[in-house]
Amino acid sequence: MERLVSVEFGPSRSKRFGQALAEARGGVGECSELEPGRYRASFILGEDPAAYTGLARLLERVRQWRATEVYEDDELVSAVHAKEMAWCASFQLTSFRACRNPFYWGVLPRCAVCPLFDAERAIRDVLGENPPPGFDFEITFGPNLRALGTGLPPDPDDDFEIPDCPPEEWGEHIAEEPPD
Repeated sequence: MERLVSVEFGPSRSKRFGQALAEARGGVGECSELEPGRYRASFILGEDPAAYTGLARLLERVRQWRATEVYEDDELVSAVHAKEMAWCASFQLTSFRACRNPFYWGVLPRCAVCPLFDAERAIRDVLGENPPPGFDFEITFGPNLRALGTGLPPDPDDDFEIPDCPPEEWGEHIAEEPPD
């Protein structure tokens, strides 16, 4: 269930390099200097939401730098997907202590990096075993709109009977309207 995700960043001329380095050193993960100006921050991702939050915060700062690389074990992964996964997993663990992300409409790319991803549950959701809740739309006309007399049907709570044919006064009203 645990995975090791490492972020290698630097050197950078960015004004925010110091903040990124402080984030990497002060976070939950371990930070080491690979060579002068190049750092690696490693995070063991399991069931601790703080590790995911630390990874997400660091990636927010360094993901757009050319010299940034993200690895899951020894495999290069997308920094964008890793950042999205980290924020999502942090939220899921904080809120539910497990992943409760629905997969009705498919599996998102960020889930490929996530240690919380349950492939069996995702397959069941995609195949329709756990369908999304239905949607009910109710359109009602408020009293102000009904009071305008715009020809909308009356309130269904009123005792109004629909005639079999239009009353004669309706025809007179229509005849008085100017043609277009």
